[in-house]
Amino acid sequence: MAQLTIATALPTRLAALAALGLLITACGTESDEVGTAAPEAEQESESPPAPEDEQEASPEDSDDPDGSTPAADTALTIERTLSEDEALSPQAGYEEGVWTLTCDPVGGDHPEAEAACAEIAEVGTEPFLMDTTDMMCTMQMGGPEVVIVTGHIGDTEIDTEFNKVGGCEIDRFETVSTVIAP
Repeated sequence: MAQLTIATALPTRLAALAALGLLITACGTESDEVGTAAPEAEQESESPPAPEDEQEASPEDSDDPDGSTPAADTALTIERTLSEDEALSPQAGYEEGVWTLTCDPVGGDHPEAEAACAEIAEVGTEPFLMDTTDMMCTMQMGGPEVVIVTGHIGDTEIDTEFNKVGGCEIDRFETVSTVIAP
C-alpha cells in the first residue's frame, strides 16, 4: 500500500478543489454547451416582449402623436372624498372629485398645476411615503377630508391616503395642501 505524504497529497487536493470550482462555475452559466434546453421559466424571461406590449408604449397611443414630448417625470391621480363622519364639516371650498397632475412638463386638470408641481419639487416624496401609524401624535380631528393619491414622482411609486385624523396626519395633509386641496 502506498503511503501519501504531504508533498503528494497537497497538489492532489488543490487539483480536486480547482476541478470542483470549475464545475460549480460551469453549472451557474446560462449557456447551452452540452445540448440541454434551458428550463421553461428561463426561456420565457429571455423571450422578447409580445407585440401588444410594444404597442402600449408606442407614441401613437399617447396624447402626443408624434412622440416628441417625453413622459412626465411626475404623474399623479388625486381623488378627493369625505369620510362618513357627519359630525365634522369639511374646510370651506373643499370639493369631492378626481384630478390629474403631471410635472415636467406641467399638465393635467389640477386647478393649480404649476403651484402643485412647485410644492412637490420643494417637499419631495417624503409626505407621500410617510407612515404615521407608529408616531406619537396628538389625538385631534381636523375634518372629514380624505384624499387618495396614486401614480409616481420620478421613479417612486405613490399610493397613499391623506386624511385629517390625528395631529401627524393633519400636518402631513397641510404639507402638500396645494397638491391635494388647493
